[in-house]
This record gives sequence, structure tokens and C-alpha cells, in this order.
Amino acid sequence: MLHRSSRLVAALAGALALTLGLSGCVVLREGGTEPAQSAGAQQAYTEVVPLPESVKERGYLVFGSQLASPPMNFPADKGYQGINVDVVEEIGNLLGVEIRWKQLPFAGLIPAVKSKQIDAGIDLIGDTQERAQVVDFSNYMNQATSPLVQRGNPHGIESAADLCGLSIAIVRGGVQLELAEDENDKCLQEGKKPIEINQFSAPGDARLSVQAGRTAAFLGNTPVMRYIAENKATSKVFEMGGEATYQRQPIGIITAKDRRDLKQSIQSALDVMQAEGTVDELLAKWEIQDLALDAPQDEANEETGAGQ
Repeated sequence: MLHRSSRLVAALAGALALTLGLSGCVVLREGGTEPAQSAGAQQAYTEVVPLPESVKERGYLVFGSQLASPPMNFPADKGYQGINVDVVEEIGNLLGVEIRWKQLPFAGLIPAVKSKQIDAGIDLIGDTQERAQVVDFSNYMNQATSPLVQRGNPHGIESAADLCGLSIAIVRGGVQLELAEDENDKCLQEGKKPIEINQFSAPGDARLSVQAGRTAAFLGNTPVMRYIAENKATSKVFEMGGEATYQRQPIGIITAKDRRDLKQSIQSALDVMQAEGTVDELLAKWEIQDLALDAPQDEANEETGAGQ
């Protein structure tokens, strides 16, 4: 079990002031706001807001997720594991309720939240202006895009700028298409060969194309790409195409617009976890601490629009 520091309000306030006061960082606690310095002006909760009475009496929260995206959430010997599972279980601990999981396709998460099939949804859900119009967001980390290549990196790909003249894989419907098209435009402007963009219906198909050498790189979600490159079962086949990340964007827990009281409870738990360092500990556990909401950004990370 993770060690938790004492919940003195003064310590919480100090930690939050430090986090939200960092310059040059995108800190989006809640959805629907622009990634600007004004986000830091939002008041953070310094203590947990109790759950609505109906939920407290029931004794559990139902979270929906794909539950098939390591290291975010995926099956374990008993139940599920991953960074999202750890975050949600800690929220349950702070709010004093059990967490129950419901497996749903990604496209079904927002409809399930709106129709009350689930209390909340969590996955690689990018906090976009469009989504924030229909559901509330409580953000806890960033998402990004990275290239995955064959072990040995036969094409010498160290960043997206090295993709000119190569064939790449992306998942159809993902935001990576925008990155691929932008990089292709740069290639053409510089008089280089264009990028051949191949869109696949599933991540597994995109990975297989790289493994078979049909494409040189798979542009996908950074945490998932890293897990594939470092996992014992797949690290002999794949590696990262450099350390740069692109299309950084906050991701969050979604709740229905008409359940503001539930959103406040979840947001308050996340704020306490952020102030105590629990979120940072969990990100470090899964080796994605550079995707923290307040993590410094490099030049590549200044691009926006990641997530699913």
C-alpha cells in the first residue's frame, strides 16, 4: 500500500500552490477550459467532498473502461491493474466506497455516463472542448503520441521529423492522423519524400505491420507504446523511436453533466491526491511521471491534440 502523508490543510494548500504556480506548464484540473494560465486560478479542494447520499448508501461506484490498454488498465490475476485502476482505487479509498468495474468499448463510455449505466468513465479520454460540452472532466494526467519501431530501429527514427519517405501506421479515427499529416506537409515543404500513412482499424493490426516490416513506425498513445517497448513479452520485438512526445493533452475521469455533486467528490479526491503526491507516486510506479499535469514540456510537447 502506498504511504500517504498527513492531510494537514496547510500542507495541502502549500503543495497545491506550488503545483499550480509552475510557469510554462499546462495544468487542467477540470474540462472545458483552455490550456492557459487561467487554469491555475481555479480553486483546488483542500479536503474531500463527501459523495452524494444515494451513492454513500449504495456503498460503491461503478467505473466504465475498456480495461484492455496496458499500462492504463488491463486484466490481472484477480481483477484489473494499471495506472487508471490505481488512481480510481485510491479515489474509492478517500471517498470510503468500493469500486466496481464495467468493461465497455471506448466509444460507449460517454453514452454510458450520460445514460447512468455507469457513474464515471476512465480511459485514455482526451479532454477536448467538444467532449466537455456533454460530460464533465476531472483530469489527472496528460496523454501524448510517440513512435513505436522495430527493435534495432532499422530506419533510424528518433523523432517525427525522421518519418519522411517512410510508411507509417496509425489507428483509424485517432488524433495521430493530424500529426502524421502535419509532418508530411513539412516533408514536402522541405523537398523530401512524402510519408505513406496507413490507417488500421485496431492497434494490434498497426503493431503487426511494424513487426512484419510493412511499416516503419506506429504512431500511438505514449504510455501504451512505452509499455510495449519495455514489457518482457514484446521488448525483443519493439522499441521507442526516440524519446520525444507529441500532441500532449490532459485526460480525465468523465461524469454526467447533471451529476455535479458526484463530479465534485471525485475532483476533491484527485486534488487531495495531487497535493499529497499520491498521483506522482502512481505515475512513477508505472514510469510515466513525465506525463504529470504539471510536468515541464519540451519543444515537441508544445503541440496539442493528443488522446483518443
